Amino acid sequence: MRSHARRRLGTELRLLRTASGLSGEEVAESCGWDQSKISRIETAKVAVSRHDLHRLCGIYGVCATDVERLEALLIETRGPRWWVAYSDVLDAAYEELIALESQATEIRAANAGMILGLLQTRDYAAAVIGSGPMIPDPERADALVEIRMRRQRVLTGQNPARFRSVLADGALQCEIGGRGVLTRQLAHLLELGELPNIDIHVIPTSSTANAYNGGLTMFDFSGPHAPSVLFVEYHGGMLVKEDDRDLRRYRRHLDYLVANALSTDESRTLISARMRSL
Repeated sequence: MRSHARRRLGTELRLLRTASGLSGEEVAESCGWDQSKISRIETAKVAVSRHDLHRLCGIYGVCATDVERLEALLIETRGPRWWVAYSDVLDAAYEELIALESQATEIRAANAGMILGLLQTRDYAAAVIGSGPMIPDPERADALVEIRMRRQRVLTGQNPARFRSVLADGALQCEIGGRGVLTRQLAHLLELGELPNIDIHVIPTSSTANAYNGGLTMFDFSGPHAPSVLFVEYHGGMLVKEDDRDLRRYRRHLDYLVANALSTDESRTLISARMRSL
């Protein structure tokens, strides 16, 4: 759960060192360290202390604003976080997903089959979790629902993330949990769509872009050198992609989906019409 924040910090420090024109050997000599320590910090193999972070920032000539940002990133590499209390029901990939959500400044997501988790009501989430191919025992199911609800605070709490979402029209048609559950879920979408940080786009059934499968979530972070991360959901698991080529390809795909979806206003009209029809 801490790996991505540490990798981000290491990447930022490497780029700052490179921009300063210094080699790892030169920095290590200036600090009185073994050269391997610089390499281990930049590749996230070891944590960096606050003292060492300030020392490196001084050598690289980092401005005060960027020092504060790097300090905030350093704090993110340290635990604990709220989801630690649920470690008995979370696998490593899910923990990483939650950590990324908590750190991201912008989240772009698309799902063909259902309403996105960050937009779900409690009843809808319970119905989704309780109707999958591998239904968890009731106690674990309750914990997973609670986790999903707590994750949503990244959109409604202080300094919320920008959330740009794409849903398939079919997700508005599928009465997961029954008609009442879906009605309340659609009303919740309309309410969330009023928030300035949330965009909800619906791909109409008539669109050829409706042929995509699974779920995609791309996370972007503050800082000029902060690398993006992509989660690809598939039946039974999730893949993490950080390769630049993969990120460019999936970013284009998300742009394509938005371009072929209804506008946010048109999507609201469609959601409202679907809700009235129930």
